[in-house]
Amino acid sequence: MDDWSMVIAALVTAVGGIITTILLKFRSENTQDHAIVMDAIRTIGGKVENIDSKLDGHIDWHLKGASSGQIPVRNKRAASRSK
Repeated sequence: MDDWSMVIAALVTAVGGIITTILLKFRSENTQDHAIVMDAIRTIGGKVENIDSKLDGHIDWHLKGASSGQIPVRNKRAASRSK
């Protein structure tokens, strides 16, 4: 029985080593994927901030110009065309 226990212990060690190697390989690929995603997020983040400031200005324009019930100056041409 001692001979089989040594063989089983060697097999468990070998299988564990193979599994560990595979997991470490996937981990390094995950790090590369993470770097790619972070670059994309930084790029999108800048665009979102730009859109945010444009949207704030547009909402302010509506609140100041359109809340009085009159058509703001920059939309008078578009409104006269639709009539």
